[in-house]
Amino acid sequence: MMDKIKEIIEPILQEERIELVEIIFKKEAGRQVLRLLVDKDGGIRMADCVKLNEKISQVLDQADIIQESYVIEVASPGIDRLFKTRRDYERAMGRLVRVTLAERILDKKEYVARLEDVSDTGVKIEVKKKGIIDIPFEKIVRAREEIEF
Repeated sequence: MMDKIKEIIEPILQEERIELVEIIFKKEAGRQVLRLLVDKDGGIRMADCVKLNEKISQVLDQADIIQESYVIEVASPGIDRLFKTRRDYERAMGRLVRVTLAERILDKKEYVARLEDVSDTGVKIEVKKKGIIDIPFEKIVRAREEIEF
């Protein structure tokens, strides 16, 4: 069912230049919730979510692929979410990130540093007093954007 939902809403997302990050369909507080986490370059805004919610609700109602009663929520994935895809890293280019490693690189297993580059094999971060460090994806346990003040 998730693949069918994605297929139905993809044209709307492309038209709005918005990327689908994740689809979640689960029971919460006694009701079925279809949560669509979306993002775009420059960040997703509340107005974007409201507009998408209306458009997507209409096409899903017409397609009638969800047989049970449900609530749809279109939302930002949030700044503190873990990176899951290369695109997540690309969106965070130039920003501060926290990267936790499976094994030490230069005597540390965790870095808070500026994300400088993303390649097919890993990332480059700029660490104060150490310079640019290459980190292969297979050594990253988790990574996320840090809130910068």
